Amino acid sequence: MTRPPTGPDARLPPFAVEARRSLTVFGAPVELVFVPARQQRGDRATAERPAFRRSRAATIAAEEALWRDERHLVTPNRYPFADHQRILWPAAAKRDPDLAMWTTICDWADAGGSALLNSIGAAATIARAHAHLLPERSPFLAALRERPLRSDLIDVPPGAALVAKDVPFCLLGVRGDAAPRAEALVRLAEARLTAACNVVVQDHTAWLFPRRAETPAPHFPFALGAAEVWGRWCYGERPPFAAATGSDLERALVAAGTEPLP
Repeated sequence: MTRPPTGPDARLPPFAVEARRSLTVFGAPVELVFVPARQQRGDRATAERPAFRRSRAATIAAEEALWRDERHLVTPNRYPFADHQRILWPAAAKRDPDLAMWTTICDWADAGGSALLNSIGAAATIARAHAHLLPERSPFLAALRERPLRSDLIDVPPGAALVAKDVPFCLLGVRGDAAPRAEALVRLAEARLTAACNVVVQDHTAWLFPRRAETPAPHFPFALGAAEVWGRWCYGERPPFAAATGSDLERALVAAGTEPLP
């Protein structure tokens, strides 16, 4: 397995943040960023988005690849929400990551960064599987209280374990080495009964946030994605950015997510 690149690259668009704020959500620190350029993304999750549109994924893969191997390729993110941000894609069209892609994602993040994944219905604007690779970590998830999870959701592969955050919504973690973690993620995809989900991979753990709502307005007036679950709340408009409170963001996570596992 070849690990995708990391670090600075002059071909990557800059993170064009105009303002930042800090808040506390469920006792853990989060960052709010005002990034108006992200409002220019095509097929954002709005009421006007059609059910079908010709996918741009093949064109992006053909014209924008910065790196590739026999299974995956990496492109820039035109509207980044982090510095030096890349996007990992499967070379063949897939709606969901397979075992090889999950293994690559987990291995890349374990080297010191984070990987974020959105599905359609959970803030993705393109249906083909893809992961945002960020060469940084966020303190939010690590600061949330945690509890063990005793569950028969899946047969957990040797070398992996299931955990959960002690919050009023489902935030299920898979912890372990990259290979067993990837296998557990494939098994959890079969066990998941919600169509939409966000995944954050950081600190040798993959966190799954299954979804029941995409845009938890009025608490957060945009599609809530893995960036927000990771701890960076991205605003495309200044008034809601300036007005947001920690309680608003707590309500947004509860409204967007599902009931916590027992």
